[in-house]
Amino acid sequence: MIHPETGFYLYDPAALPFPLAYTGNADARAKAMESFILSASGWRRIFAADGDGESRGEDIGLTGRELAAAMAHSFADFLFQRTARSSGGLSLVLGIDSRFTGPAIAEIMIRVFLLRGIDIRYLFITPAPEIMAFAGSSPDIDGFVYISASHNPLGHNGVKFGTGGGVLDGGEAKILADGFRSLVADGGRMEALIREINAARAETREKLQRLAGGVSRWKKVAEAAYSAFICRVITGEDDEEKQAPVLDALRSGIRSRPCGLVIDFNGSARSLGIDRAFLESFGICLTAINSGPREIVHRIEPEGEALEECGAALTREHGRNPACVFGYVPDNDGDRGNIVFWDDQRAAARILEAQEVFALACYAELAFLAWKGGGQVAAKTALAVNDATSLRIECIARAYKARVFRAEVGEANVVALAGKLRKEGWAVRVLGEGSNGGLIIHPSAVRDPLSTVFALLKLLYLPLVPGQGPRGLSEILDSLPKFLTLSASAPRARLTIKTQDHGLLKKRYEAVFLREWERREKDLAGFGIAAWEELNHEGIIARSGMGESFRTKPERGGLTMLLKDARGQPKAFLWMRGSGTEALFRISVDVEGGNAAMFDYLLSWHTAMIFEADGKTCTASAQ
Repeated sequence: MIHPETGFYLYDPAALPFPLAYTGNADARAKAMESFILSASGWRRIFAADGDGESRGEDIGLTGRELAAAMAHSFADFLFQRTARSSGGLSLVLGIDSRFTGPAIAEIMIRVFLLRGIDIRYLFITPAPEIMAFAGSSPDIDGFVYISASHNPLGHNGVKFGTGGGVLDGGEAKILADGFRSLVADGGRMEALIREINAARAETREKLQRLAGGVSRWKKVAEAAYSAFICRVITGEDDEEKQAPVLDALRSGIRSRPCGLVIDFNGSARSLGIDRAFLESFGICLTAINSGPREIVHRIEPEGEALEECGAALTREHGRNPACVFGYVPDNDGDRGNIVFWDDQRAAARILEAQEVFALACYAELAFLAWKGGGQVAAKTALAVNDATSLRIECIARAYKARVFRAEVGEANVVALAGKLRKEGWAVRVLGEGSNGGLIIHPSAVRDPLSTVFALLKLLYLPLVPGQGPRGLSEILDSLPKFLTLSASAPRARLTIKTQDHGLLKKRYEAVFLREWERREKDLAGFGIAAWEELNHEGIIARSGMGESFRTKPERGGLTMLLKDARGQPKAFLWMRGSGTEALFRISVDVEGGNAAMFDYLLSWHTAMIFEADGKTCTASAQ
């Protein structure tokens, strides 16, 4: 069937899911599982049947269909166990991003859920924050399935599983992944599942037709839930009457100093989201490019060169309308969005690095909390960030007497840490991942570009800083602490290594570091570095100390060498971690101030130590 508003394929209710004589291919499944990354942040692999990571093909092949069936069956088992039910009575929301293999994966998963007696509310193409807001808006919804590979290339796909308004935490994600692996490896259970799906094709036909007819209705319900939810996020208030003064003040500020924005949707799921209508309701003049779903014209990770087209559009629009001051580009599932702004000092559009976006948004939200609090934030205010976030966040937080806590890279880890801190009495409104610019504002449990956009709008159009008149983003950025940080999108930040045992790699790295510290003591002293501390981050746990006893198997968390001055104050860090969603080993270097020589020295040193620890086979990846 065809989606009435996009013209894209939904599914064919009369189709035969698998050939009648098909019993599955255990060898093909086992091979496919070798490249299947099962992370709390999402499950991902190349699903395009042609095996091309950049493919725009819609077919996922028979093995892909087997895996999709196993994913749905495993999540159904997980939910039934969680709710102490044996069958039926559950309700799920299911949606996809705008990549091409989404409908085929959705079709198989929906068939399995229907087979298990689960009620499905299908949204088709929808942004990740929207499906999560909808899933968290009603106690009648037991969970959500979001088919996406986020910023991975187009031929990749996968799934985010969640309950309430956020993805499963690390412990739950492991239980689900273990169940999935067990099912895929069990030839008998897989054959039985395939037979059941085929046998039920006639009885599911009518249900599939009803689902297709309900897509537009459920999408409108989800959009309404998301619009209401984002108002809670922007204002920090649950009650609409308390939201009104903040929203009205923002609208009034924009009326007095008009604002224009550029959105490069890049054919993402946000092209079918609330962005345009919601922003225009504040009186903002919008220009949208690449605004149709699947109108994907450049790399879908919103960093570096992927923001250049937005910058060109901002330059054109600013020439026509000087009130057009910034723009944003989301990734394919729409849970990240980085910023381009008009730099008055350079008289040109400027692409912000992800770390700069996050720092600016954190400053905006802390200033907003102080504005609401009569000049100061609550006594126990904290920010939860990932371990690869620049140290500039600590500098910004100190100005507001707030404290920063760090978790391992991964949205689920940061959200879990924030939840733990709240139970301990901390107020945690601001959280996220500086390394990718992903801002999360409580009560949201997912990164959201609208959170970032409205953080900047509040900074520009509300009187957040007493006695200070309107300032542009250039002036505000110049006022923030200066740091040099390796961009996560830079080729030197992505390494390909041969050592699969990350614990062994870290052990070797530590030995090299100790030797090199002695050799380079004079050089490092010249940069003001006098001491170091090793930090190992795993999930929400941070351990200070060197060696295997400060890590747990399989030792795939983040390792940070925190470099300090003679007073013991952090001055820089060296960081590394294997990616949980890509076959990459990621590194970063963060340096206080604008000392480019120090940055280059530390980056070269850090890379050389990893080269040596890996047996001198490590190479930069251009992925």
